[in-house]
Amino acid sequence: MSLKRTIATGLMAATLAATALSAASVESRAGSLSPGEAAAIAGLGGFIAGGLIADSRARYYGPAPVYGRASAWDRHVARCYARYRSYDEYSDTFLGYDGYRHRCRL
Repeated sequence: MSLKRTIATGLMAATLAATALSAASVESRAGSLSPGEAAAIAGLGGFIAGGLIADSRARYYGPAPVYGRASAWDRHVARCYARYRSYDEYSDTFLGYDGYRHRCRL
């Protein structure tokens, strides 16, 4: 997720939470929230926070970095990952435009 999208999602979540809190406090003139209102706000806040946390994990699809002298297989895998986004290291194949898997021959 890009930084702009993360910021926009966070601002939208904060706006939604603030709106829910203000609406709940306006409707509840007794000075406190009813148990149902409090549960609804807590559930909404937990849903938003969970979504932001779950989507903030790093996405890295390339091979693990190799330190020191790389073997011929590691260099081959690195070249295939760099060339084909659908490359699978375990089968040494990539998904072609024709829909079939092909062996990487780099």
